[in-house]
Amino acid sequence: MADMGTHAADLRVWRNFIATPGFYAPRKHLIGPDTKVFTMGSCFALEVRRALQRRGIEVHPNYLSVKYRLGENQFSSFTESCEFQPHYDTFGIRQEFEMALGLWKDRKDSFIQYSGTPTNKQLGWDTVYQDPFRKVTWGKSQQLLDEVVDQIDRVVTEGIAQADVIVMTLGLTEAWRGTKSGKYFCQFPRDPKAATFHPSTFLENYNNMRATLDALLARHPNKQVILSVSPIPLDSTFRENMDVGTANTESKSILRAVAGQICSEYASNVTYFPSYEMATLSQGTVYQEDRRHVAPEFADRVVAGFLSCFSKD
Repeated sequence: MADMGTHAADLRVWRNFIATPGFYAPRKHLIGPDTKVFTMGSCFALEVRRALQRRGIEVHPNYLSVKYRLGENQFSSFTESCEFQPHYDTFGIRQEFEMALGLWKDRKDSFIQYSGTPTNKQLGWDTVYQDPFRKVTWGKSQQLLDEVVDQIDRVVTEGIAQADVIVMTLGLTEAWRGTKSGKYFCQFPRDPKAATFHPSTFLENYNNMRATLDALLARHPNKQVILSVSPIPLDSTFRENMDVGTANTESKSILRAVAGQICSEYASNVTYFPSYEMATLSQGTVYQEDRRHVAPEFADRVVAGFLSCFSKD
């Protein structure tokens, strides 16, 4: 990564940008040994978490502290622990912050009970109680689901309060709106009748990010936020009469435009990191053979750039 003021070539000029690989990001010394960092979003947020943890930095939410019992209840994993909970769209991010900041008090009223679905068969449970706003969060009873949900609520709420820096990664614009609650599910519903597909717009995503930041900064005016767009393409699209490549371009374009507008309006608190641009404009190997998941060496390069921009050392 380069600071425009110190880089040998002017990266505002295309021929220099192509000839001298590098991306401009403002240097802000935000993250040191004692800094607490909260991450939320899609895949890049997980890479940041792991890189910071390797450096001994405290990272939130502390999902590994959430205890559940396989065969009774679950949280985002078919193993006994969960390292990371994805939030693919801005609706999910907004709802999580509104829960943590006390603005969404009746969340549990929108939990779902269902039977006779592939999930019931997969788990061997006649009835499933689900928190649809988080990935794979189920219980065999409402009480068992609540046991897990209450722990997740706690680690998210505590993480936001304790963190000095919050990293948000925007993933996609395709969302699922709950039929009864009007709130947005983490992913497509197990019960097709429970939610309807919604291809969200620039204005909706922009309003989600504004609402999230306004709520956060009203409570914690000194929080610093690092915003990025995930370079991982859509695995598939639910759009009719549109191929996944076109849908992906539309989705990422909307989110990148939202990120740019938000960073301009909240410049004192929000900084953009160009992980998406590093994937789409970098030379050399970026993706694995499926041309969707990033290669490990590229992920390392992106995280190294992130640390060079924001580390205090």
